[in-house]
Amino acid sequence: MKLFLAAFAAVLAGSFASAQANRDDLTPLDISYTTTVSEDRESFLVEMVVDQVQRPTLHLAMPAWTPGAYGIGHYGDGVRDLTVHGEQAAELGVTRMNQDTWSVDTAGHTHLHVSYSVSASRRGRFGPPARGDSGPVTGLRLSAPRTYLYVRGAKDRPVTSRYVVPEDWRVANGLLPTEDPDVRYARDYDTFIDAPTTFGIYEERTFEVNGTPFSCVFFENAQEYDFDIDAFVDIVRRIVTNIGELYGSYPFRNYVFLFSLPGGGGLEHLNSTTVGLRAESQKRDPEAGASVTAHEFFHAWNVKRIRPVSLGPFDYQRENYTGNLWVSEGWTSYFGDLTLVRTGIIDQDEYLALVQRIVGRELNKDRRKEHSVYWSSRNTWHRFRDEDGSRVDYYGKGELLAAMIDLKIRHETDNRMSLNDVMRFMNRWFAERGVGFEETDVERTCTAISNYDFGEFFARHVRGTLDPPLAEYFAYAGIEYTEELIPCSFPFPLRGNRVSGRRGGEPEEAPSGPRPGDRIVAVDDAAFESANAFLREHAPGDVVTVTLTRGDEEHEVEVTLGDDPTMIPTLAFRGDATEEQLRIREGWLTSVR
Repeated sequence: MKLFLAAFAAVLAGSFASAQANRDDLTPLDISYTTTVSEDRESFLVEMVVDQVQRPTLHLAMPAWTPGAYGIGHYGDGVRDLTVHGEQAAELGVTRMNQDTWSVDTAGHTHLHVSYSVSASRRGRFGPPARGDSGPVTGLRLSAPRTYLYVRGAKDRPVTSRYVVPEDWRVANGLLPTEDPDVRYARDYDTFIDAPTTFGIYEERTFEVNGTPFSCVFFENAQEYDFDIDAFVDIVRRIVTNIGELYGSYPFRNYVFLFSLPGGGGLEHLNSTTVGLRAESQKRDPEAGASVTAHEFFHAWNVKRIRPVSLGPFDYQRENYTGNLWVSEGWTSYFGDLTLVRTGIIDQDEYLALVQRIVGRELNKDRRKEHSVYWSSRNTWHRFRDEDGSRVDYYGKGELLAAMIDLKIRHETDNRMSLNDVMRFMNRWFAERGVGFEETDVERTCTAISNYDFGEFFARHVRGTLDPPLAEYFAYAGIEYTEELIPCSFPFPLRGNRVSGRRGGEPEEAPSGPRPGDRIVAVDDAAFESANAFLREHAPGDVVTVTLTRGDEEHEVEVTLGDDPTMIPTLAFRGDATEEQLRIREGWLTSVR
């Protein structure tokens, strides 16, 4: 018994000593980064300093995905030459735990210097020299989630970031400036990596709206900028002014638009956005980039601050599911397009034609009866396993449902309330309190604002698969809705004159066949202008020769028109609209109140 007690006491003493050695100290860490553009301008060298370390093991992680781009990418695979040193340059042991996480044996060191590199050429570089052009690289874009490690358990710590760039380059991002132009500051890691950075030689324009500064940065590798920058900046100013008036104030100290040429699309951030522009389109029409700009700017509220509870603080190592991307993205598209008509960038007939295209695109998807827009939102993480142009799109379907909800609220309240008020309420109740909304809060807010029970609408058209009552709801604004049915269709979905996917259940086409993104330029040697006009003149089973362009290449392919009917919607303003309908129409298309 005495031997047992002695052994038990020894175990307890050892356990106590081990616990003391492995305790998690509460000392807050000091974290800073230095990012250096390599001499060959092909990579970034990142040096991360972690001070006040009081623990035996430190876990470093790289995000596996980028907020706003819902797909696991395992960015840890891009980390090269990772080393960690303590005081007096002592090299410390590092063990890779999985694709995105490393464990560091601190060996009692309180000051750690982490060094590694990441490529600047894989999605990092933008606007490279044109094919066959051996000109220099004049700029790079840094995507922070693909670049910066973080300390597990310390994402809430403030971050200082220093940049070392070629002599003639500048740095543009949305982080807080300091007295040193090469040093920026962020309140925490989430804010730090939510700020993409442009390095290089670029054009910049600035303006203020109600005392809030805005910066428009334009980068083109060839440094030509062959379009009217000032005319486009004036359009940006109109957009940010109108959306600011909707909410009543701006939720940031400053905002930075990072425009790149050539490019397309955009990605939202807390007080900045990246937007790709096409110089030839901008030269032809300064308004060409207005839609994507309005969309991304509206995101500064909707999704970045008015957000589903699962989208912040982020878990960067796994999927963050929500059924409300139809609101976060679809409503953003809705208000982005409304901003264009409310500011006069497009007229009311152009806006109605835009909505008509969305209706036609969504109601011609043969899978819209299989899954809901709510399901589409939650399933976005797995959309690449089911790449199909006929699947419900939470952007398009979400925009269409937003219009229906807006018109219904206006009808029920005689235009005294609208979806504008829903956004303002959610901004005040959730965003300004720093909390996310739950899955059912959108429905509850619409009901509270309108004093109309939206329960059945959400059950049927959001969580269910029934088409919304378009004719009834458009009539609230004096708009006539009709449908025409054509008995044939192309064997692939189209978005305008571009192939947007393949029919559900069909195998992928051969490499020479139509692929998503291909553009139809001719059919049977006749210029292709309108799919609807073409289909009206044909029947199921007709074999036609389609001329497609893919990049700089052009090729022809024979296709057989299918027997799936094509529905063509038509929206038209009624000349005999009532006073109530005109009041709703005017409020809907002109006012943010």
